[in-house]
Amino acid sequence: MKAQNATFRAKDGTSIYWAGWTPEQAPKAVVQIIHGYAEHIGRYGNVVEQLLPAGYAVFGTDHRGHGKSEGKRGHVGSFQEFIDDEIQFRREVIDAQFPGCPCFMLGHSMGSIIAMNLVEQSPAGIRGLVLSGTGSRPGEEIPKIIIGITKILSRILPSVHVKSPLPPEFISRDTEVVKAYVDDPLVYNVITPRLAHEMNRYVVIGAQNAFKIRMPVLIQLGSTDTAFSGQYELYQKIGATDKTYKNYEGLRHEVYNELPADRAVALADLSQWLDAHCAEG
Repeated sequence: MKAQNATFRAKDGTSIYWAGWTPEQAPKAVVQIIHGYAEHIGRYGNVVEQLLPAGYAVFGTDHRGHGKSEGKRGHVGSFQEFIDDEIQFRREVIDAQFPGCPCFMLGHSMGSIIAMNLVEQSPAGIRGLVLSGTGSRPGEEIPKIIIGITKILSRILPSVHVKSPLPPEFISRDTEVVKAYVDDPLVYNVITPRLAHEMNRYVVIGAQNAFKIRMPVLIQLGSTDTAFSGQYELYQKIGATDKTYKNYEGLRHEVYNELPADRAVALADLSQWLDAHCAEG
C-alpha cells in the first residue's frame, strides 16, 4: 500500500488538504470519498481497509473549514465552493495520477449532497455514484421555524457559530465509534447559519435535479438515520435505470462505522456493487 497526503490551492487560494491510499498493484478504479459535515477524510479507515485489498485506490479531501484544510470551522460562503473544490481535486490530483482509470464517487451525509450536485453539474469521467446517509430534504426533526430563522441569519449573521443540534450518538450504535468521534480534535460541533442554510438549500436542489443523474447509483442508509428525510423519494427521482437502494434495519447515520457485524454487511455491499460496475466498463 502507498499512502500519501498533500494540499492544493482552491480557486480562491484556500489550502485544501487531501489524502490517498493506493494498492501495490495498479488500481482497477479510484473511489473519491466526499466526507460529511464537521468531520474529515481520516474517519474513513473502514472503507479504505475494505476497498484497498479489493484493488481500489481511495482518495479524498478535507473540505474547506474542516479537518486539516484552511477556512473557518463549520462555515462556507457558498455550497458551490465545496463542489468546485471536489471537481478541481479530481482533475488536478486523481486524474493526473490515474489517467484513464475508472473513477467512482462516494458521498456521505453533507458529502452526499455535494456529490449529488456535482454529478448533476459535471458527470464526465465518473463511472458511478454512491450516496450514504443521504436524502431529498432536511431532517424531519428540524422544525420549519428553525429552517426559516437559519435562512434569515444566513443573510444578516452568516458566519456566527452556533452549536450543532445533533448529538454525537446519532452517528452509530457503536459506543467506541461515538467516543472516538467526540475525542477527535478534528471533529467539531458548531455550524454557521450560512452553511446550515446552504446545506438545506442544496439538498433540495440536488433532489430536484436528480433526474439528470444517469450513471449507476447505490444508496446506503440506516433505517433510524434522521439527518435527512425523503430518502426513498430521492431514489425514485434519480434518472438512472441502474440504481440500488439499501436500507439497513436499525442502523444509524454512518453505516460504515456501525457495530462490527452490521458495518461488515454495508461494506461488503459497497465493494460488491463497485466490483459489478467496474467490470461493466
